[in-house]
Amino acid sequence: MSDELESHLRAEFGRAAERAPRAPSRFPAEVVSRSHRRRTARRALVAGVCVAVIVVPTGLMAASGTDGDVTTGTVAPSGPLQDYTGDEYRIGEVVTVTNPSQKRDLDLWYARTDKGTVLCAHRRDRTGGTTSSCGEPLGTEKATEQGSTGGFPAPATGLVLYFGTARDGVSGVTALTGAGKVPGTVHRPKDAPQGIWTVTVPSDKTVTAFEFAGREGEPNTRIERERTVSPEAVAKPQGATVEMPGNLVVGLYETPDRTLIWKLNGQAVGGLHPLTPGRAVVENGGPDQPLIDMGGRPMNVILSDHKKHWFGITSTETARVELVFGDGTTVKAGTRPDPWKIGGFRLFAGTQRHSEDLYDDGFRIIGYDENGAELWREDSDE
Repeated sequence: MSDELESHLRAEFGRAAERAPRAPSRFPAEVVSRSHRRRTARRALVAGVCVAVIVVPTGLMAASGTDGDVTTGTVAPSGPLQDYTGDEYRIGEVVTVTNPSQKRDLDLWYARTDKGTVLCAHRRDRTGGTTSSCGEPLGTEKATEQGSTGGFPAPATGLVLYFGTARDGVSGVTALTGAGKVPGTVHRPKDAPQGIWTVTVPSDKTVTAFEFAGREGEPNTRIERERTVSPEAVAKPQGATVEMPGNLVVGLYETPDRTLIWKLNGQAVGGLHPLTPGRAVVENGGPDQPLIDMGGRPMNVILSDHKKHWFGITSTETARVELVFGDGTTVKAGTRPDPWKIGGFRLFAGTQRHSEDLYDDGFRIIGYDENGAELWREDSDE
């Protein structure tokens, strides 16, 4: 099953291959983020010899904003990458909070590395994937911002959680937005070198700063945030957009890769659909087609969802797509050719009111040809 997590990773690898941006010098190259998928080896994402491993330090996500704000980057490592997310490096208890963007648990803890203490995070994606990452070694700051659960498009839940570190003198945290202040929580895990703060903010509000209070409520320190905008948020469609069922509109964008972005009432929703697996596949003699994974292997479908909407791209032979729930309830969507004449895929979109969380309830997606013959089927828990 391809889903928004796979689409996101494909997009990140594609941008990395095309632009190869470097992180600011304060970010260490040896910090690793790993993504594990509940899928078979034939579905493994690869870039060159890299299998489902992305170099996205927690610190790189520290500038992630909302309302289309996101900072992305790729570290160009100078040597072998060291993973410090294992239990053998952990210091103190793990803080587990609810990730409001995914409605799944998020684990935060400290780890000991060769270059100092870092904050690590273990994220669970609603589609079944997990990502573990550690940030940059901590200095003498009273508090630091280390990451968020936001991104582009904004989560369907309408909420983003920010998190970071807090020394002993910090007892409170508040996020400042254009609409006012939002209080957060400072956690004190047992045997940990510092506290961990979290604050949940509506995704349509831009956080301009974080204020931290001392033990008596007095001002302690403040973190100013710069607004940064993702390329996708400001990109213009290439050619005509397509109106799809459920009032969805899909357009072709160059960010710089050719990417399908789906919008509802003018706002991007669901996952991105990159139409290239990235130079890593092409340079190794593989094809450059919309329904090819990072290893150059063919896929049947890339599915995204946003509340009641489900949509995506599928093979050119597929005329109809069905979503089947555990109790037998079925919803259907016809497919349409792409108007941009790229080739290699068809569009589909539909609505359903059976489930508030497709991946929590489970489903099967099936593709049929124009004669009604089944071409393929995939389960959400593969």
